[in-house]
Amino acid sequence: MIKIKWMVPLMMGFLLAGCGPDTIFVRPGLDTPSLHVANGYRLLERGKVDDAYREFERAKELEPYCVKAYVGLGLTLGKMGDIDAGMKTLATAERIAGSAQEHEAVQDGYAQLNALKRTGQSGIQRDRIHPKNPLRDMK
Repeated sequence: MIKIKWMVPLMMGFLLAGCGPDTIFVRPGLDTPSLHVANGYRLLERGKVDDAYREFERAKELEPYCVKAYVGLGLTLGKMGDIDAGMKTLATAERIAGSAQEHEAVQDGYAQLNALKRTGQSGIQRDRIHPKNPLRDMK
């Protein structure tokens, strides 16, 4: 009987400890601006503009002066159909660009947005929900 008295609380302790929430470990190597920018461009190439938007936004959160993130956001906004917002975002990228390579990336972004404007191919088929207005497509 004595063995059972201490076994019950011990077993209850193991049971409760095993039912706790899983611990989430963020791997710092997977949450870098450069990785999010690369993912954003891959998603943009596949037409997943909403997912690309989130990736570029995350890169910008991690590094507020990440020119490549602003260029990606500008292109994404253009593909979403908002060329003017894309141009404004590229203007921000141009202001914060420091190196020749960053300025070249911004100019390339302007060229791509102007091409979208000329051909009228902005507003491509998008993911289901716009990141700024999650209730837009709900019925």
